[in-house]
Amino acid sequence: MDGRPEHRGAAESFYSRSEASKYDTNARMATTQRHLADRALQLLELPSGQPSLLLDVGCGTGYSGRPLERAGHTWIGTDVSEHMLRAARTARPQSSHVVCSDIGCGLGFRKGLFDGAVSISAVQWLCHATRAGHVPEKRVAKFFNGLFAVLAG
Repeated sequence: MDGRPEHRGAAESFYSRSEASKYDTNARMATTQRHLADRALQLLELPSGQPSLLLDVGCGTGYSGRPLERAGHTWIGTDVSEHMLRAARTARPQSSHVVCSDIGCGLGFRKGLFDGAVSISAVQWLCHATRAGHVPEKRVAKFFNGLFAVLAG
């Protein structure tokens, strides 16, 4: 087994209080996450000068939200780890629009709500059965069907 966290167990177990704290205070992680969010935003090719509502799938501690806000967008984040979200709410109070949920069970937002979505490092967790009853193919399909539904036309 390699050192990848998703090979060791469920994300909500891996990202404990101490792991979330380490993640949130890691300068290299912050820089990497923000650079990836900047690139994801470029790839979305959103209309220039028009604020959008974006979904940050697996938002963790909220690092990727800053580039979204800097570009003039509003975002809602979802993550399976309440510890990561607690760090987001504490360190970045503007990140209080975060929701704890398992993306492999669906997204739970109104159809067509979001203008776009980013996900920096969350979807790979769906590709591994980390709990009894998890079927990776079904969880991936549930996520992408749900994502398609919540994105605007």
